Amino acid sequence: MNTKNSSLKEKIHSIVFESDTQSGRLFDKAIIVLILLSLLVVMLDSVESISKKYHTIFFGLEWILTILFTAEYLARVYCAPNRLAYVLSFFGIIDLLAITPTYLTWLLS
Repeated sequence: MNTKNSSLKEKIHSIVFESDTQSGRLFDKAIIVLILLSLLVVMLDSVESISKKYHTIFFGLEWILTILFTAEYLARVYCAPNRLAYVLSFFGIIDLLAITPTYLTWLLS
């Protein structure tokens, strides 16, 4: 592996796995905000009267959030010291389960 890729991998690792850096803390806070926004979208879309009015917006937001969570998951897999260990770890499985329903809905519809 060349040093340019290694350096990029190290930078991404520092951001997504380390919360003791400024960029890591900012990343963690952004992920928490996105998770809360995702929960809000799902809850509001489950209320029929609200869903009728804003379903298209909720649908779009759900896809945007899923793409962002997918990018986060792929970044974590990319820079994990042991990719398979991360994928099979508790947090790796939780991350994968978080993005799977949206893709399954798309594939099965």
